[in-house]
Amino acid sequence: MAVKLWTVHFMRICVANLLLFISLYVLFPVLSVEMADRLGVPVAQTGVIFLFVTLGMFLIGPFHAYLVDAYKRKYVCMFAAALMVVATIGYTFVTNFTELILLSTVQGLAFGIGTTAGITLAIDITSSTLRSAGNVNFSWMARLGMIVGVILGVWLYQSHTFQNLLTVSVITGAVGILVLSGVYVPFRAPIVTKLYSFDRFLLLRGWVPAINLILITFVSGLLIPLVHPFLNDFVLGNIGI
Repeated sequence: MAVKLWTVHFMRICVANLLLFISLYVLFPVLSVEMADRLGVPVAQTGVIFLFVTLGMFLIGPFHAYLVDAYKRKYVCMFAAALMVVATIGYTFVTNFTELILLSTVQGLAFGIGTTAGITLAIDITSSTLRSAGNVNFSWMARLGMIVGVILGVWLYQSHTFQNLLTVSVITGAVGILVLSGVYVPFRAPIVTKLYSFDRFLLLRGWVPAINLILITFVSGLLIPLVHPFLNDFVLGNIGI
């Protein structure tokens, strides 16, 4: 195994991770607004979809360890990303609130599997002496994907149609899958593990930072609808229009 961190395959997994996060987060600023308009319900009602995305991630969480140990991690990650793309396409055909909730939950399930499998893949292709640095860089790609996705989503929704935004999300996810397919993962014999486990999901010492993260994102989610007109006028340069 190479002794340097930024090998071709590590760069590919990082780019795939970046595109995975952009593909999802490009939807977040506008999905609840668009669905509320389409279904004729308050934004506060459609905003609950983000809770179901989180619920999906928690429902699949206990099965993470089994999936990435019993099956080839690269294919697990690719399947999860493909499922996210399919769910994104599904938003085009939403006609009622039940369908919206189901799609959000499926997307949460897929995102939970994809991110966990991606982290495991990044560890697998990194030298043991560089795994801490690899994890840091891999995580920063995810953070960058969140930021780029939100900014891109706001801009696209202001300048183009929601269908265009979905197209960008689907293409980004598809390119991410293509990049991921080129990652070489060393052979690893399947590990027999329990179907249900909290390994790679929840650790006791992780509860405090997890609660802090939940509170931060919850407050941010409440504030985004309030600052949206401000973003429209000042960030997007629509002053006087």
